[in-house]
Amino acid sequence: MRLSVLPVLFAFVAAPLAAQTPQPKMGDPVAGLTTTQQALFDEGKDSFGTVLSAANGLGPIFNQISCGNCHNNPFGGPGSTTVTRFGLDDGKGGFDPLNGLGGTLLQAGAINVAVQETIPAAANVTSLRVTPSTLGAGLVESIADADIEANETTPPSSSVSGRVHWVQPLEDPSGPLRAGRMGWKAQVATVLTFSGDAAQNELGFSNRLVPFDNAPNGNSVLLAQWDNVADPEDGPDANGRHFIDRITNFQRFLAAPPQTPRSGMTGETLFASVGCTDCHVASWTTKNDPALEPALRNQVIKPYTDFLLHDMGLVADFIADGDATVQELRTPSLWGVRNRDPLWHDGRVVAGTLETRMLGAGGIIELHSVFGSEARQSGLAFQALSSADQLAVVAFLDSLGRAEFDSNGDNVRNQVDLAAFLLAQGNGPYTADDPEAVFDFNQDGLVDNVDLDAFALVYEEDCNSNGTNDLADVLTGGHDDVNGNLIPDECEYCQTDLGFEGAGTLAIAICGDDLTTTGSTASFQLTGGTPNAPISIGIGVQNPTPFLITPTEYLVPVQPLAAVVQLFMTDAQGDLHVQLFGGGNLPIVNWVFQAATFDGSVFDLSNAIEVRVGGF
Repeated sequence: MRLSVLPVLFAFVAAPLAAQTPQPKMGDPVAGLTTTQQALFDEGKDSFGTVLSAANGLGPIFNQISCGNCHNNPFGGPGSTTVTRFGLDDGKGGFDPLNGLGGTLLQAGAINVAVQETIPAAANVTSLRVTPSTLGAGLVESIADADIEANETTPPSSSVSGRVHWVQPLEDPSGPLRAGRMGWKAQVATVLTFSGDAAQNELGFSNRLVPFDNAPNGNSVLLAQWDNVADPEDGPDANGRHFIDRITNFQRFLAAPPQTPRSGMTGETLFASVGCTDCHVASWTTKNDPALEPALRNQVIKPYTDFLLHDMGLVADFIADGDATVQELRTPSLWGVRNRDPLWHDGRVVAGTLETRMLGAGGIIELHSVFGSEARQSGLAFQALSSADQLAVVAFLDSLGRAEFDSNGDNVRNQVDLAAFLLAQGNGPYTADDPEAVFDFNQDGLVDNVDLDAFALVYEEDCNSNGTNDLADVLTGGHDDVNGNLIPDECEYCQTDLGFEGAGTLAIAICGDDLTTTGSTASFQLTGGTPNAPISIGIGVQNPTPFLITPTEYLVPVQPLAAVVQLFMTDAQGDLHVQLFGGGNLPIVNWVFQAATFDGSVFDLSNAIEVRVGGF
């Protein structure tokens, strides 16, 4: 075994990153919120998860008991819950929503079986609707109506003919119609309308925008009998905000799903070449409106949708909604699609992998290609691609929702991703199609210290619970990482602490590798010493009975000591960091380390550490 002063392994790179910051993960707030806006987001998030009961306004008929029960992948995003829509197709091109019988939405839950809804016998059409996502909802709301309309008046291709669904916001009933952009039928233009409508229809929670509860299958007598909370059930809190205001704040400030890599994938080029972007328009810029919050104003976003209604032929939902016909569905956004299961408006494409959901029998591409669908031409063109090219497109789709540095795609940046980063670092150059591109933050083809610094901004493990993530701990100094794996040594294997601390302040730990293999290394860490003072380190074998050398201090290693090392001084903070090495083709033995200071009259002895060292 040998001792050496701990070298400086990393220096925090001071050069600024490219003019971009890491993208928020799915479910995180949009970047750039003020302290007040962040507080509104957090408050709204709590309300989004609030479980309602009949006593505080749930029902009497409903589909869920909280917003977050459906929007849960991630919280605020899409979900796997479906609701049922029904109506009457008269066979002559007309559709009756059966409003007098509770149509078109079936509320599957009830506060009592007496008010349980059923699908009316008059209904001859039913369709499921799977929970949509509200990620990036405030950004979508901030797109100008005219920009959405432009894709109707000047379509990108002669093979598509999408149209705007002009709708009336609930909060502005006498104002102008707005371009719908949310919901499977583009039936909603604003987040507040979405909140008010969903609160009433999905929770049975009446509010100032929809100030009444739904009658079970249209039966007003049952409603009067079982609606025991005065309408509207929503009302202002101590801050003057209603439930629908709070959940609106949460949804408006939800970030758009990330895309990693941000550009350059071959699959995206192929995606465009077969016409998919005729409807799945990649990029939009929100309004540069001073009335919008800066975090939402003049922002470039990539939702991959035109927000328009399109005829989907045999795979439509056959339910009319306002001006949206039975054949029409809104182009769904693709951001976050890698994490979305099930897919399609009714959730029929479920389970398996993203590849099987896209390419498998009954998958998304096959559904696009059916008779009567405006997407048929693009779907057939996709199917004509080679298998390799099809997989390249799937790889591109898999980037939509992937967080930067998330190598295994589990939406958590942790030690697994850090180990993969180290394998990629220093190799390359990499293209956007390489798996290592997930680490190439500035997309310069290299995985280097610039990318590492960006990684430290979003790394998510904090093993020492000091409020700073572990990677930032290492890169900014002050936390040893002698084995160079970018994990603070104190978070790894630590040699056995024997205790027996004296009355002073000295404390030592030896952490890192376990020191029993060739090349293993760990750091000796001493804290609580006198600044700029000499330190003695005693090394010996363990004594079952520690030896009292002063009324309060115990010497643990048996005397005589095998070695007393007196080469070191504490630093200005009273700390000492020394690198230890194991292995060396030596038998494995146990030693005991103990540190001490002596000012000429008083000893201060640290705790003792049993160190197992040697090996091959």
